[in-house]
Amino acid sequence: MEVSIEREFERNFQAKFITLPGELEKASSAPYLVSPVISRMGKKAIGLIKAECDEDVLNVIRLCNRYRIPLVARGNGTSTIGQVIPLRESIVIDVNQLNKEISANDTSIRLSPGVRVKDALNYLRKRGKELRVYPSSFYISTIGGYVAGGDVGIGSYQYGYYFDNHGVLRATVAGVNGKEELSGSKVLGIAQAAGANGIVLSVDLPIIDVEEWRDQILSFDSLHDVVNFLKNAENFREKIRRITIEDFATLSIVSGGRVNELKEWNVIVASVLDFGREVELKFLDELAFAAIYVTLSRLTKFTQYFYEVRLLNLPSFLSVVSQVKKALGNSVLIHGDVMTLRKETVVYTVFVSERNNFPLIDEIMRKEGIPFEIHSVEVNDRVDEPWRLELMKSLKKELDPHDIFNPGKLRI
Repeated sequence: MEVSIEREFERNFQAKFITLPGELEKASSAPYLVSPVISRMGKKAIGLIKAECDEDVLNVIRLCNRYRIPLVARGNGTSTIGQVIPLRESIVIDVNQLNKEISANDTSIRLSPGVRVKDALNYLRKRGKELRVYPSSFYISTIGGYVAGGDVGIGSYQYGYYFDNHGVLRATVAGVNGKEELSGSKVLGIAQAAGANGIVLSVDLPIIDVEEWRDQILSFDSLHDVVNFLKNAENFREKIRRITIEDFATLSIVSGGRVNELKEWNVIVASVLDFGREVELKFLDELAFAAIYVTLSRLTKFTQYFYEVRLLNLPSFLSVVSQVKKALGNSVLIHGDVMTLRKETVVYTVFVSERNNFPLIDEIMRKEGIPFEIHSVEVNDRVDEPWRLELMKSLKKELDPHDIFNPGKLRI
């Protein structure tokens, strides 16, 4: 950054503008496991601004837009898809102190972007409510980061992706022309957009009544039996909070051998109904969605740890996973989060193994016509609905015509 521009940031933000090397290093990295493809592409932040109010955000955007300086918004940095890693030399704006607003009525809650999901849940549960869908990393993640980068979480079997079926009701976003109020389908232009479409200032999310879900485990000898169970579970979707699938090796590793009488395939169901043996799984949050490959990166003995994720419908899940396990056995670990997408049951399937096993896994995927790619730098390759991607592109042109927000993450 030129000296004159740096001085202008200092003049406008004073102590909120930070250029200490150690702080910039932290602001440029993701503390949790990120795609090894994306992590190698990261650039160091050229300045960090700790925003304390909406006006700080709008002023940062104004200056960055004037000088065409890339800008990356950062909450607690818990994303595992690399949304907080700058791909160009950027100003990073820390929104953690934008945590002032938590207000709810009977059907929704309004939150500032820096609010921890855990704090929102604590607020709601005192009132007998909870978020309809929320991330497995709820104890550390922020609302703004979840809206910008997440799409799944606890409750996504019962209600679908958080952005599906009116999962984001309204949002206020800061763009280069000031605040923009989004509602209806337009709000989906920021969901999962990795912060490329402005900075979230507030968001309204739907809430539900708290129920006493019980974690239960069912064990099966075959993957075919697991799929049959999942087909039957669709009849009780509204009473099932979440479902995860673990092969024997994965559950044994994560549980530290604390779960007894395991078979080759194990299904954990959180429900108010009785499905299986009730268990107290203190480690359950370590099994949910992105948490699983962060957890396994610490626990496995793989020398070249690598993972891939695919969204598979039930026939594809059965076919792909059967072929992969037949070829690699316990040298590949399988985890699945079962969820609803457009009223269909799909499995967020995680494959963890040595890196040199993935050409074989990818070959099996290609034969099945599976296009999803978690290691892509660009959001475009992770959005599986063309109309929603077009909405993101349209909103990008409206809110960010010079591509200053997290450039390189959304291909127009």
